[in-house]
Amino acid sequence: MRYLTALRPQITQIMTRTISATTPAYKQDLPHLPAPQPVKTLKHFLDYSQAVQDKQDFEETKKVVQKFVENDLPRLQELLQKRAEQLPNWLTPWWLNVAYLAARTPLPVVTSPGVMFPKFEFNTPEGQIEYAAKIAQAATKFYLLAKNEQLKQDVAGGAPLDMSQYKFLFGTTRVPQLNVDQIKYGCDYKEQLRHIVVIRNGHLFRVQILDQNDQVLPINAIIEQLSKVVAESATQNPTPVGIVSSDGRDKWARVYTSLKKDSTNAKNLETIEKSLFAVCLDKPSDPPAGYTEKDEQSRQALHGGGAKVNATNRWFDKTIQFVIGTNGYTGMTYEHTPAEGPPVAALMDFICDQFQGNTFTTSGSNASEQVEKLDLKTDDEINQRIKKSSDAMDRIAADLDILAYTFKGYGKNFPKSAKISPDSFIQLAYQLAFHRIHSSLPPTYETATLRKFTEGRTENIRSPNTATATFVKKMVSKPPKPVSEIYDALVHAANQHKKYTLDCMNGSGMDRHLLAWKMIAVENNLPTPELYGSNAYQQLTHFQVSTSQVPTRHFIQMCFGPSALDCYGICYNPQETELHFTISTFKSYGSTSSKKFSKELSKALMDMRSVINKATKESSKL
Repeated sequence: MRYLTALRPQITQIMTRTISATTPAYKQDLPHLPAPQPVKTLKHFLDYSQAVQDKQDFEETKKVVQKFVENDLPRLQELLQKRAEQLPNWLTPWWLNVAYLAARTPLPVVTSPGVMFPKFEFNTPEGQIEYAAKIAQAATKFYLLAKNEQLKQDVAGGAPLDMSQYKFLFGTTRVPQLNVDQIKYGCDYKEQLRHIVVIRNGHLFRVQILDQNDQVLPINAIIEQLSKVVAESATQNPTPVGIVSSDGRDKWARVYTSLKKDSTNAKNLETIEKSLFAVCLDKPSDPPAGYTEKDEQSRQALHGGGAKVNATNRWFDKTIQFVIGTNGYTGMTYEHTPAEGPPVAALMDFICDQFQGNTFTTSGSNASEQVEKLDLKTDDEINQRIKKSSDAMDRIAADLDILAYTFKGYGKNFPKSAKISPDSFIQLAYQLAFHRIHSSLPPTYETATLRKFTEGRTENIRSPNTATATFVKKMVSKPPKPVSEIYDALVHAANQHKKYTLDCMNGSGMDRHLLAWKMIAVENNLPTPELYGSNAYQQLTHFQVSTSQVPTRHFIQMCFGPSALDCYGICYNPQETELHFTISTFKSYGSTSSKKFSKELSKALMDMRSVINKATKESSKL
């Protein structure tokens, strides 16, 4: 997704592999990802550098690019072209490892997003169990559709998209290992997976979800099992091993290796790894002073509110963890390695459809297997690590400021009525809001899908370019520029953003091409080009705004943490009459504020509407 900054220069050898031994879902004959054109990539690099540099620095950047073209480009592009001809997707194996498995940073906040359901109508312990059972059953139905390749084909602009990520959602676990983690995909197991893991008060349980005929269990059978879980987990687990999965990956890997030395632990860990997903039955939590229940729902989905709240009630390695509160607020924490946001959003929409239509299965087999408590034996060294990881999680939870914000002035219908891409329009608003706070333009990450291609993951729709810079300068100019001039700059900037969006989705983006040249140099023991040490490259890869649009049919929001201390993390869901955002910042940085950004974003959106309305009115008089 947005974590190019996870690339570490000291990584000298990265495992290359395809993402799964399994044939991609739907057996689609999608094109292979082509090697991008160097001329286009370097043209973009200069454009984006010019937008954030002064004249003197930009002149130096032009010299660095020219030197790269003369000294490094021919050999690196030749090697990349060979790789593109040999692999179904030249990028994905690199991306999987560099952006995720080789990163040693913690999963929560850093890479794992949170997703929030609309509020459900329950506020009792019985209601919590009922809704947990219904969410689990609905998710299992979706799993069966994905497994049997019965989901509706995803398309973009009429083009089919790779569907393999849907199969990777279920039964998948990121297993901690020193230096580089391992990903175990549920679809690669030979046996049928029929259970989930339920976590309550830090205790873990194996719970059956499918019968021997691979039919989903009825709601009452699931409720009965969840009730047993509740009865056996009345008190907090004094040694909740799962909290260590929130810490640095090497720390967790050492604990994991130590745990597996015991045969019972090894069996229980394998049960967790092979579970279709996790269900976390949380205890009550209150929002901090000045924040809403929706903000608190975001915190619970993202990190569990710290070890003193529900962070000990997680297993962050699991791809899917449903987080079930006590007051109607529920959601999901998802581990990002195997899949992007859209397949997760489709799963969430499907579950909401089940509630809307009340189409839950109420008849069928009872559970044929007993609920099994998965106790993990620990020693003094592991218990000390549990304490340290709990303290670390508390610090992270206290530092992260997250705001669930809905702009009600209008929705995506307004920019569409002005024949402007809603996504481009919103991205321009981010640039304007940031500039009004910080008096500069932020290197910005926006996720684009590469699923038009076999095994496709993501590219970065980068901002700002020179057209964006021109628009923002005209918006903040004193004395004010004529409205018609600002309007023309807005339309041009939005069109340029949309054009680059299409470039990215068609495999002609800049960022992954730059990554490829760097990886090619490392793997072939070639010197790292001077380009990567340049001020421009360092500036462009330090993102101060990190964004992702995840549209859904229901009122579902996603959230993630900032990619750097001075960064705003923004996930957004533009719907017809409202625009939904979750904005995250780090309190310890001091100069960023989620609430301040939301106010400036609201002002920017209103001001941009005013520009369009005034310009349109003036034009109609002519």
